Amino acid sequence: MSRHVKPHRWADLLSGKVDAAERETMESHAEACGRCAAARARVARASDSFPSIRAQSAPELPWDSVRARVHWSVSKAKRDGQGAPPARWPALAWAAGVVVATGAIALVSGPVATRPVVGADGVAVAPVAPPPAPAVKALAPAKKPEPAALAGLVTRATAGDVLIDGAQPADLFAQKIDAGTVIATGDAAVDVQFGDASGFTLAPHSTLDVVRFDAEAIELAVEGMIDIEVAPRAPGQTFVVLAGERAIEVRGTQFRVRHDAKSTAVACRHGLVAVRDRASGKQPALVGAARRVELPTGAQLADARVVALTVAELDALAEATPLRVPLWDPDTLVAASAPLEIGGAGRREVRVDGIEVGKAPVRVRVMPGRHTVEAMDASGRYQRAGWVDVGRTPARLDVRADGEQAPATGTGVTTRRAQLRAGIDRARLGRCTRSIRKQGLTGTYVQVEMAVDASGAVGFLNVVDTDLPSTIHGCVREVLADVRFQAGPAATWRERIDL
Repeated sequence: MSRHVKPHRWADLLSGKVDAAERETMESHAEACGRCAAARARVARASDSFPSIRAQSAPELPWDSVRARVHWSVSKAKRDGQGAPPARWPALAWAAGVVVATGAIALVSGPVATRPVVGADGVAVAPVAPPPAPAVKALAPAKKPEPAALAGLVTRATAGDVLIDGAQPADLFAQKIDAGTVIATGDAAVDVQFGDASGFTLAPHSTLDVVRFDAEAIELAVEGMIDIEVAPRAPGQTFVVLAGERAIEVRGTQFRVRHDAKSTAVACRHGLVAVRDRASGKQPALVGAARRVELPTGAQLADARVVALTVAELDALAEATPLRVPLWDPDTLVAASAPLEIGGAGRREVRVDGIEVGKAPVRVRVMPGRHTVEAMDASGRYQRAGWVDVGRTPARLDVRADGEQAPATGTGVTTRRAQLRAGIDRARLGRCTRSIRKQGLTGTYVQVEMAVDASGAVGFLNVVDTDLPSTIHGCVREVLADVRFQAGPAATWRERIDL
C-alpha cells in the first residue's frame, strides 16, 4: 500500500466493515508505518468509549450548548433507525467520529445523568459511573498589601518623668514610637516627630495611646493635652485623635486637643478640624483657623459653639509647635544624632543654633557638630552661653539664669582642676598652635566646660568660648580630652586655657 490509510478506514476496520483481505493489507502497512500505527491507536481509543456513550441518556447541558443537544438527539435517532452511515462518505464519517469522540471526552469530565438503563433482555442495568471530575482550586482574591508602618522619635523632653509602655526607658531619644506604644508624662513634656513636617507635643500629666500608626491611617487616643502639627494628608490617608466620646479628624493643620472627664476642647491654629461624636456619627462641628470649641462631656454636638481665639491663645499655640529636626529619617537619626542637655540654675528660655527650644532644663535632639547655645537674660535678650561639640553620645551644657557662664560647683573642683593642668600634653598642645604662632598670633585661649565623676571618667567636655579658628580649637579639645583623671570627688567646672 503506497498511501497512508485514511483514519476513517481504521474506524471501519474496528467496526467490522472491512473484508479479510483489506484488513490484512491495512494491518501489514501499519506494522511498517509509524504514522498509520499511531492513527489506528488513536481511533481505537476513541471507539472504546462508544458502547458506554450509547447506553447514556442525553446529558443535562446548559442552555448555551443547544448545538450539542441537537447533535446528540440526531445521532441517537440515526443509531436507532438508520444504522451506520454509508461507507461512500468516508470524510463525513471521520468527522462524525471526531465529534463523537470529543463529546465523549467532554461528557466523561462533566456531570452525567444516572437514571437506570433497560437492557435488551428487559433487565435494568446500572449505567457506567463516570470518573470523578478533577478538583479545581478556586483562586483566592488578591490580598491588599499592608500599609507601611510609621515610627516616631523623641526630639525634645523637659525635666521630669516620661514613661514608655509603663517604664522609664534607658535612652528616651533612642526609643522608637510605633503602633501600640503608650506614652505617659509626669512633670515632663515630650515632643515626638513622625514625618518631615509632622509631630506632636504631649503635655505634662497626660497619656497618649498610639492606636494605629501607618501610612494609611493614624489614630491617637489622648487623656490630657496634646499639641499636633500634621502635614497635608494624601488621598485616602486619615488622621484622627480620639478624645473620649469625641473624634477629631484633620487633613493637614496645627491644633490642640485637651480632654478630661469634664470636657473636650479643640483649638485650631491653621487648617480645618472636624469634631465628631464617635457613637452617633452625626454632622461634625467644623473648627477653622484661629477658632476653638469646648464641649462638655455628654453635651450634644449640635449645641457646639465655635468661637475665635484671642491673641494670647494664638501665641500660646505658636509657642507649642512641636520641635522637628531636618532631613527626617528615623533609622539614620537613631544612629547619627544625640541629645543635648541644657541645664543650670533657673528656668530661663534657651536657644540652640538660633532655634528656641523652651526653658531649661531641657534635652533636644541635635546632629553631630558644634552648636551654639544662648540663654535669655533678665532683660529678655538672648546672650551666648557657650558652644557645644556634640558627637554620637549625649552632651551637656550648664548655663546661669542670666546667660553668663556657670561657676565651678562641687567640693572636688580644686582637685580635678589641678589634675587637668598637670595632665595636659604641652608639646602636643604647642603643635596645635604652631601655625598661628608663626603668623605672630599670641595671647589666644580656649575656655572649656567639663564634668568628671567619682571614678575619673569624663562626663562631657565642651568648648564654650575661644578666639581660635575651628580647626585649631578642635585640635586643642582633643588634647584636653586625652587627659586621664584618677578616682576622686566628682566635679563640674569651667576652665580657661591660655595659649
